[in-house]
Amino acid sequence: MSLSCAVPMLPFLSRCNMALRRVLGLAAALGRRSCCSKPSLPSDFVEVLRAVVGAPNVSTATAVREQHGHDESMHPCAPPDVVVWPQAVEQVQELAALCHRCRVPMVPFGTGTGLEGGVNAVQGGVCFDLSRMDAIAELSLEDFSVTVEPGVTRKALNKHLRGTGLWFPVGTVGWG
Repeated sequence: MSLSCAVPMLPFLSRCNMALRRVLGLAAALGRRSCCSKPSLPSDFVEVLRAVVGAPNVSTATAVREQHGHDESMHPCAPPDVVVWPQAVEQVQELAALCHRCRVPMVPFGTGTGLEGGVNAVQGGVCFDLSRMDAIAELSLEDFSVTVEPGVTRKALNKHLRGTGLWFPVGTVGWG
């Protein structure tokens, strides 16, 4: 299935005018979109996503979108337009190429435990939930390295490492 994506036209108002209208509350009164409003997805876009990853691996359900639109931060929920669960690197590549071609934002999602609001889809777009890419590809005891897919959790990795004398601790980056 192919999809033709036209580059959206920029509004004729400058960013300053749009910001002023938003601050003054005139944007809604005038019926204009603000510079932060979300553009709609191209027609048939969701169907193309389903063709790439399979229909069961695509959701536009409100509850699913809201679950993927926030993390543990204080930021309010900003749900994506659609959530996909790729299961292979090739699917991620094809989805990313499609989003790039159609100028649709991409938001990666692991477990939603971040503290910075990185999963908030403030411009909408496609959330790539990578939790189903959970294979542990290679373990080298000689050089203490392991190759994992992005959906591998710390608990799953430590279960795999049990009995080897190795373990993967909780990260302390940014602590004290």
